[in-house]
Order: sequence, then structure tokens, then C-alpha cells
Amino acid sequence: MNTKNILLYAGLLILGLFIGYLFFGGSGSEQPMDEHIEEAHTDEQGNVVYTCSMHPQVRQNEPGNCPICGMELIPAEDESNQAADNPYTMTMTPASMKLAEIQTTAVVRDRAVSTFRLPGKVTENQNNVSNVTAHFPGRIRDLYVDYAGTYVRKGQRLASIYSPELIAAQQELLETAKFKNQNPRLYEASRRKLLLWEFPESTINQIEQSREIMTELDFYSPVGGYVSQLAISREDHVMEGEMLYRIVDLSTVWVDFQAFESNISSIEEGDNIRFTIEAVPGQTFESTVVYVDPFLDNQSRTATIRARVENRGNQLKPGMLATAEIQSGNSAEAQLMVPRSAVMWTGKRSIVYVQLPNMETPTFEAREVVLGNRAGSFYVIESGLSEGEQVVTNGTFKIDSAAQLSDKLSMMNREPGTGTNRSGHEGHTMPLESFEEMDTNQDGDEDHSQHQQIEIESAREPNEPQGLNIKSQQDIHSIMPAYLATRAALANDDYVEANTQFRSFTDIRTTNIEELRAAFKQVSEDLIAAVEEFGYEGTLYKQFCPMYGGGSQWISDNEEIANPYYGDQMHNCGETIEAL
Repeated sequence: MNTKNILLYAGLLILGLFIGYLFFGGSGSEQPMDEHIEEAHTDEQGNVVYTCSMHPQVRQNEPGNCPICGMELIPAEDESNQAADNPYTMTMTPASMKLAEIQTTAVVRDRAVSTFRLPGKVTENQNNVSNVTAHFPGRIRDLYVDYAGTYVRKGQRLASIYSPELIAAQQELLETAKFKNQNPRLYEASRRKLLLWEFPESTINQIEQSREIMTELDFYSPVGGYVSQLAISREDHVMEGEMLYRIVDLSTVWVDFQAFESNISSIEEGDNIRFTIEAVPGQTFESTVVYVDPFLDNQSRTATIRARVENRGNQLKPGMLATAEIQSGNSAEAQLMVPRSAVMWTGKRSIVYVQLPNMETPTFEAREVVLGNRAGSFYVIESGLSEGEQVVTNGTFKIDSAAQLSDKLSMMNREPGTGTNRSGHEGHTMPLESFEEMDTNQDGDEDHSQHQQIEIESAREPNEPQGLNIKSQQDIHSIMPAYLATRAALANDDYVEANTQFRSFTDIRTTNIEELRAAFKQVSEDLIAAVEEFGYEGTLYKQFCPMYGGGSQWISDNEEIANPYYGDQMHNCGETIEAL
């Protein structure tokens, strides 16, 4: 090595030592921590307050680990705005917001437009239905149309009948015909009697001209259409007024849709309606609403909405299933609206979390709002918010859970600061899946690390579920009994029964109850989305557990909580979000 290189390396070494002195010299390596503590938040006694970066609601006056997630506590920053002491606000660190995936959306003012789907069915147009009945007693001798489904033309011969009364009517006609010039009114009355029995005038003229009494007489179809019901057989005795044939003209049909109670006020006669027929894929039909049922069905809580459609080529057949999409404006004026995901609704009150502007740390305020009509994926806000305010639309349940743990105003806590409305989550461990998002390199006890890793593995989802193939309300009704049975079995920690029920409507295989619970979580999300889209004839409850999987939902037919994700461990952990 020459002298020039030696001098170069020596210079670099001296420069490095000088830079190191600037960063780490002087007052020593302890100075940054001392400065951090001096700037940290302190309590009334002057003790440093420690908190968790994941759960800022945790406050204690000595270092240690978070009682919720086990992470090492750090000194809390001094919050001059005192939001932590406000029972209506929650603060979060930027790291917490990122991990919780908090997203906000501005409150907008716009015209509320509802788009919803209605299940329906093609039915006969009752105005085009004719019943062919017997106008006199007799006996059926022959059937010329002898099975349902036959198309008949108007005036086509249907059957022949023998009747003593018919013979007497013919004799009366022949007698009055002899004196029709002297007593024309009596003659016309005898002819009219046969005409009222719906016999063709040509047949009456034939009897009169031949002067021969017919012992059997044919009768004919008064309309054209399809025979939907045949009520007689050969040699049957029929009475006056008895139905013989039921004939339906299918040139036009009705399509009856079932509108749920929450949508009825948005539909009026004359509204345009677009719908599809499952049996006619790729084609969309258009019509107008011709009838809105004034009565609500007590069982299904729905009312019939009817459209009339021209049935060209007999393409639409009664019984075919239909799905309509209706777009209706709830109001001509612009209204305040927020996305549905921003609203936490308990049936009695609604909570929205608003991010406060111009705050040094992200701060969210719980607001009770008054909801108006639902407009598609939005809710109309009658009071409680102002245009332009930022509301939380993703991560709402996580903020609410933190507020609940801190005894602040939340969805289930109406009296913040009193301790009387705690959810029962205090002291529980954090959702196991959330450990994967934490710093796994933190120091800790070896046994704790191993136990943590075991919990992570058991909480991972096995095979990613493919979801449910739901295309209609009928699919939901076929799945729901087995789904509810699965939920009940999981709540009772019965893996065998839960797995049996679960496999009856999915192809997902699991080997233990934790794998099944992870799969049940995804299936529940799919099923909730399907119920909200297609509706359900009955009352279900959407329920939520903030502890499992960072927040997990499920459907129940009972408002009382029975947690399927924790079973006996936390049987009543959760709350009812809304009725479906």
C-alpha cells in the first residue's frame, strides 16, 4: 500500500469519528430518552404516563407491556388539546391509524337516489283468465280438448253434453217458432235462452231449420288461450255453474315483485322498472309499475309490486323467476349523506365517528346522528353532521371498540365515564391475527414468544374460502338453516356438529374448530352482503365481535349474543349491529 492510500484511509477514519461524536457525543447516549421523557405527558402527581402505540387508550404510570396486545409501552406524548380526557373523543397515533386501516370520507350534500333489487315471479294476467262453466245440469259425453296446456282458439269446440233441460229448451224453441209471427217476443225469448247458454247462433238456426231435437250438444270456447285447468272427464255429471275449463290468454303477463318494508315508500305506480328473467339470460325487460299492494304481508314484511308486460312469442311463462332493479329518488332536494359503512346502528340510536380538523394528533369524536332514508350505499343524515366534515368509513368498529374499552361514548356505551356500560372486553387478549402485524422482533420471554406463535398458526385461515354462490333470495333461504346451525354449534364449541352443518352448504374442509371459525368468518361476510343485496323473508340480526380477526361479523336469528368465534371462552362478547 503506498503512502497516498494510507493518507486517504486515515482521513476517512478521522471524518467518521468526528461525525459519530456529533451524533452520539456530548451529553451521552441517554440524552434523547431524557428529552423524550421530559416532553412526555404526565399525570397530576408528575409521573410519566405510558401508553401503547397500538392501543392509545391504555394509560398507566409505569413502564411495562400493554394488557391488551402485550407490546412494550412507550411514554405518551403531551396532548395539549386534552382530547384524552374528553369522553366523546379518541386519539390515535399515525402508526395505529395505519395498522387499523382507518379511512375517512367527507360528508356530501347530494340528491338521495335509491337503487335496490326485488325478487319476483311471472304470473298470469288475471284480466285475461276465463272460466268455462256449465249453464245447465247434464252429463259430459265426449271431450274434444282433453288435457291441460292445449292451446284453443275462440269458438273452438271443447266438449259435448247431454241434458234434459237442453232438450226441453229445444222443444220450446220449435213450438214458439210455429207462432213467431203472432208472438215474436216469445219466440225471441226462447232463442235468447240458448244464446245465453253460449251456443253459437249457427247451431240454433240448424235446430230450427231441421226441426230435429239434438240429444247432445257441443259447446265452444268463448276466448282464445291455453287450457290451464281441465275439471271434467267423460261421463261426468255436472251441475249448473260448475267450472269445466280454465283458459288463460298469455299475450300479456304480470310480473309480481316483492318489495321489502323499507323500500315500499320509494315506489309508486307509473315508476319505470327494469328486470331480468333467469330463464331468459342476457335480456333485460322494461315496463312500468301498474300496481302497489296497499297491504303488507305480516310474515314476510313485503308488499306486491306489479308490472304488465307484452309476451311476444309466448317467451315468458307463469312461474319463471325474475329480478328487478329499481332506481328511485327519495327527494328532489339535495340532502346530507354519508356512506353506510360510516354509521354504527343499534336500532335505537346511530353513532358516527368524525375526525376533528387541525389537531396535532389524529382525533375522532363520537357523534349521535339522526338517520333519514337509506339511498343505496348511503344514508341520509337529518341532523348531527355538517357538510364537508370527515367521517370514518373504514375501521369504524376498531375505533368504537377502543372507545368502549376506555369507557367513552360508543355504540354500546351511552354513559361515558361512569363505568356502567362496559362491554366485558376488559382484560381479554388482542385478536390473534393482529400479532402478525406487530413487530415480531421485540424482546420477550421465550415461552411467551412460542405461545404467541402457536396462537398465530391456529388463527390463520386454512384454505382461502371461495365464497358462496348466491344469485337470488331463494339461494339465501336454502343456505340459511345450515348456516344458523353452524353458528349455534360453534358458539357451543361443538366442532363435529358445526363441521357437518358447514359442509352441507360449502366445499371448505377444515381439521379443527379454529380453522372452521376462520372459514366461517369469510362465509359470514359473503352471506351478509348477499342478504343486504337480495333481501330475506324474515328477521335476522347482524352481530359483531371486535376481538376476533380485528373485528368479525356474523348473522343470527336471535338478538341475544352467542359468540361463534370464541364459544365458552367469551360466549357473550359482541353486540347486535342492525336488523336485516
